[in-house]
Amino acid sequence: MSFSKNIEELEKIIQRLEREALPLEEAMEIFERGVALVKNCQAYLAEVQQKVMLVDEGGNEKAWEAEAQEENEN
Repeated sequence: MSFSKNIEELEKIIQRLEREALPLEEAMEIFERGVALVKNCQAYLAEVQQKVMLVDEGGNEKAWEAEAQEENEN
């Protein structure tokens, strides 16, 4: 399943858990599926982050670092 599909399914799970009064067993099953989707999305994003490369002003490639990006935004 693609990242986008995982996110869509996760959103549906969240909406369902927020809106419906489900039996505990069913709510736990749905919650566990949501946790699995979150883990899959996190793993995918970690993999993508490793692949992202930036070229600095001197033309040198370097790995993208989230911390550096966040510092630049502030």
